[in-house]
Amino acid sequence: MYIPRRNLYWLLGALSLVLIVLAHLIIVRLPITYPAWIAAYWEPECDYLPDYTKGPTITATNAILLEAATGTVLFAKNEHVRRPPASTTKILTALLTLEEGNLADIVTISQRAANIRGSSARIHPRQRIPLGDLLHGLLLPSGNDAAIAIAEHLAGSEAEFVKKMNSRARELGAVNSHFANPHGLDHPSHYSTAFDLAMITRVAMLYSQFGETVSKLQYDASFDGARWSWYNTNRLLLSFEGAEGVKTGTTGGAGYCLVAAASRDGRRLVSVVLNSRNRWNDAARLLEYGFQEFHLLPLSRQGHEIANIVIQEGLYQQVTGIAGKTVYKVVHNRDIDDIRSHVVIEKTNAPIRRGQRLGELLFTLNDQLIGEVPLLASHAVPRATPFNLLLYWLKRLLTTSPKEHIQPETS
Repeated sequence: MYIPRRNLYWLLGALSLVLIVLAHLIIVRLPITYPAWIAAYWEPECDYLPDYTKGPTITATNAILLEAATGTVLFAKNEHVRRPPASTTKILTALLTLEEGNLADIVTISQRAANIRGSSARIHPRQRIPLGDLLHGLLLPSGNDAAIAIAEHLAGSEAEFVKKMNSRARELGAVNSHFANPHGLDHPSHYSTAFDLAMITRVAMLYSQFGETVSKLQYDASFDGARWSWYNTNRLLLSFEGAEGVKTGTTGGAGYCLVAAASRDGRRLVSVVLNSRNRWNDAARLLEYGFQEFHLLPLSRQGHEIANIVIQEGLYQQVTGIAGKTVYKVVHNRDIDDIRSHVVIEKTNAPIRRGQRLGELLFTLNDQLIGEVPLLASHAVPRATPFNLLLYWLKRLLTTSPKEHIQPETS
């Protein structure tokens, strides 16, 4: 059958579009895994500083250092390479607990949860434990039994909870991870990356209950006639200034792992070290490097006055351009004095609406753009028509305290 060449081109174009859409749906929506190189095209917005591969010498096979507020990567080493994450998995389990659970709920412990192997919160079958207490048993002594109990309570079964984990991980940008259980015991299809764990932790730390829990050295629980004392496995809380905890992990396949957060002077850093020979020292060196070598600069604050902009053909001669958003930027200490800013005006003719974009404020470092802030009109500027001028002067006559900084257009 003969098909005209023109129609053939249209057919090929339509088929290509269908294939692109299907590929997008498969990669983004379906719970499958795919090669690591694809992750680079689907990860969330993340700013890598120049020379991010340079930094302290560490023993970990995979690592990352992240500034939490901006998501800026300060240091990375094999950050997208998949590895068993061990009990750092429980960060995601805890996040789902806070997002989908009621911490006052009473959870009945199943035989299966109580008998799970590995690290334990020492809970027993048929015990009735508040979900809030189980969260502590999950994060401090790293209880695999607590992880299974939480999964069964929130989703009805471990398998259904794991589906929720993988769906939420993709939403958080952890697209190069796949979880097979809620606790982190080694499994062929259970893996994550340093980058993905940092993305998950960055969001988890936004929940005050998570931060308060992982920062505790000890938690005394009393439930169902029993009393327990759970101790945090994270020794960094005792040795590093500003340490906020997070999660340890150790298995034969994963090696020694640690996700750690720390705050100083209003800055929060997140470090991840996987398969480390000395996770405490590695994490401390990364965090100290971040605090000592980098600075979090407020380039602009929303609503602050930036520039007075001359307006043509308007009832008023000028309008103030205010910052349309707050912008922070992480820079190396040595680069702070080299940052430059300049204003670009795009709109100067009336009429102008309040909040209308008039231009932008640009920030550069060594001629490279590092920040853009929209400039918005602080107030409206009508055209200087005879009718508007008449209304303006009538208002001036009736107003006892006119705004001195607003002048009518006279030219």
